[in-house]
Amino acid sequence: MGCVRCGKEAVIELQQGGLCEEHFVRYFQRKVYRTIRKHKLFSKQDRLCVACSGGKDSLTILDLVGKLARKRRQPIVALGIDEGVPGYREKQLEDMKYFCDKNDIEYRIVTFREEFGYTIEELMKIASKKKLQISQCALCGVLRRRLLNQCAKRLGATRIIVGHNLDDEVQTFMMNLFKGGIELAARMGPATGMVKHDGFIPRVKPLYFCTEHETTAYTKLKGIRVIYASCPYRKDSYRAFIAKHIDEIEKDYNGTKTSIIGNLMKMLPLLKKQYSSGKIPECRLCGEPSRNDICTACATLKKLGIKGPD
Repeated sequence: MGCVRCGKEAVIELQQGGLCEEHFVRYFQRKVYRTIRKHKLFSKQDRLCVACSGGKDSLTILDLVGKLARKRRQPIVALGIDEGVPGYREKQLEDMKYFCDKNDIEYRIVTFREEFGYTIEELMKIASKKKLQISQCALCGVLRRRLLNQCAKRLGATRIIVGHNLDDEVQTFMMNLFKGGIELAARMGPATGMVKHDGFIPRVKPLYFCTEHETTAYTKLKGIRVIYASCPYRKDSYRAFIAKHIDEIEKDYNGTKTSIIGNLMKMLPLLKKQYSSGKIPECRLCGEPSRNDICTACATLKKLGIKGPD
């Protein structure tokens, strides 16, 4: 297979044809930077916080945004959250620290144990004893989102950059659709949320139009040290179930994922208009933005009998 641009040996096959290493890297970088510009994800004045798990997607975006920040002399920090998944997260965070040290990027790591007093495994044992019906992924997701916002505020960030790619967004959209939560889709897009709140740092997704196949290829071609593995608890999750079936459809009908995101982008203005509810109040327990009197994180911690971080 030859590159459609120059005829050299292709290293990846995309919907538009094969690309050699040089033209793929150039194509990929341009797509990410174009997404940042077109959707105004952040400006030169922003203080950037990259949510970095140490996986391929977060290190890809840390590489690209890091280069841009360095060129602009713009403040940037990588923020890693260690939930306490044994044999998994600590290895990824080692890759994050290695990358940051190599590229002179400031980083911070916070842990569930430091912030909540327990690791995610210990929290699940408490949930089991109390016979709470909550999955590990759901519990982890709720607490990670809380910590990400709180810790980014401590660091003085004005934008949180996450490494969600096109595959992630397709899965999220279909999960919302199948579970009857179409209003949640109104918060999606390259820049999340519908209403601004001083207590909530906007989250942006420069990899929004990049597939997982592309981010994997980028890390390999750029020699970025990374472990290509998913969280061991993900395999039994609803997201994994959805991902499996979407991948099967994509295999038979190439371009399905891109079409789903393209149609979502067309619907977003209408969804935001339909479900925007004006000013967002605050959780009476922690003060974080919440549409309910008590936010999901505090409600969950309360059920577990645990006091959240101040």
